[in-house]
Amino acid sequence: MRVRKSLVLGAAAVAGLFLSACGPVGSNHNQETCSGAEFCSGHGLCDDTSGVEVCTCDTGYSGVACQDCDVGWVDNGSGICTQVDRCTYECTAQNRECIETAGDVVCGDCLEGYYEEGDRCYESCAAESHAGELVPLDLYVMLDRSASMQDVGKWSAVVAALEGFVQSPDTEGIGVGLQFFPLAPSGSIPSGCASDADCGLYGPCMPGFNTCAGSFAQDTSCDPADYEQPLVPIQVLPGVSPAITNALSAESAEGSATPTEPAFAGAAVYATAWAESNPDHLTFIVFATDGEPTGCSTNSVAGTADLAAAAATASPSVKTFVIGVGGELGSLNQIASAGDTGQAYLVDTGGNVTQQFIDALNEIRSTGACLFQIPQPAQGTVDFGRINVNLVDPADPSFGETVFNVTTEAGCDPSTGGWYYDSTDDPQMILLCSATCDKVRLQDLDVEILVGCSTIVP
Repeated sequence: MRVRKSLVLGAAAVAGLFLSACGPVGSNHNQETCSGAEFCSGHGLCDDTSGVEVCTCDTGYSGVACQDCDVGWVDNGSGICTQVDRCTYECTAQNRECIETAGDVVCGDCLEGYYEEGDRCYESCAAESHAGELVPLDLYVMLDRSASMQDVGKWSAVVAALEGFVQSPDTEGIGVGLQFFPLAPSGSIPSGCASDADCGLYGPCMPGFNTCAGSFAQDTSCDPADYEQPLVPIQVLPGVSPAITNALSAESAEGSATPTEPAFAGAAVYATAWAESNPDHLTFIVFATDGEPTGCSTNSVAGTADLAAAAATASPSVKTFVIGVGGELGSLNQIASAGDTGQAYLVDTGGNVTQQFIDALNEIRSTGACLFQIPQPAQGTVDFGRINVNLVDPADPSFGETVFNVTTEAGCDPSTGGWYYDSTDDPQMILLCSATCDKVRLQDLDVEILVGCSTIVP
């Protein structure tokens, strides 16, 4: 039997001594009142003969005024500190045998039903093993078809990139939906006006002309409701690939304006509703444009960013990735940042636009590479306190590594990593910390989800 020495309680605790400023916390008392029963919380002696009031706490008490229970002691619920059985306190809590010898306590082997790994004892149990399955990823693409997209071959290059992406075997299993902007308005556009209010969504009223500015772009809707329905609803690749490629082939870049904010508002309505119907999926908006907002009364980068922030903080969250095609589009970073994706992907039209656009899409796709579904047990319902994550080397079956649960992303260790649920209240997926995710990708490891044994924490 292996025997390990337990931590020995401090000498002060054993002797029952704790010296501190006397009296209730934050109080100042003179020599005349030091002997009052209220001092040292009734659990020690107060002495101020040295000019400094000092409490000598009774055995089991500590603190400025002997108001706390010392190490190895607990409040019995009535303000009285009682000693914890050292075997329970020091060994049973570690799931180890307790051996009392010569007035001391030592902790031995793991208790029956537990096994030792890395100097710790873990519960032995028959867990169900499930191969890690990635959380389904859905991308809703809102694509700018304004006339400026024809410049320097941007439209044909972006179309080629999207066609290549949806036809690639690497994207199989991803959900993709598509819509374009601008779209033609479903209703009439006001023309004559005396004030901006007369133009509604299609202002401003042009002074001297008494005409709504929106009337010069009859092919451009400024109504978010016109953008709430997809041309191609989100469906899984490769099944939806023909619908996407046919839609791209049938469209052209001829729009008179860039109604960024109305188009995004409609996209957010659809994507958010989709996410609510599919809470165990990861839903992203991919917003691709080549310029600043133009036309419409309500149409700005700041307004679009506010909409992106609302979608990102919704439950479930819908993040927004932005792809800017062309130069001087740094303002789009505001939308990406609000959409919780950092910065926009900016495609340089002086380079290979198609490849840059595909690279951006693939990077977006990789965001879901370390998010896993929570498997259902063979019987009963999921107990979120009995889930574990292992890393397995498919080339070496003897290799196995248990990953600690760190509760939230804030608990992720930069070196050892870990895993956590997307929500502590209503978990829908398992997320690997960055360090663990990098290890899985760099070492080409498999992820195994174990169901049925107590979750292992650091």
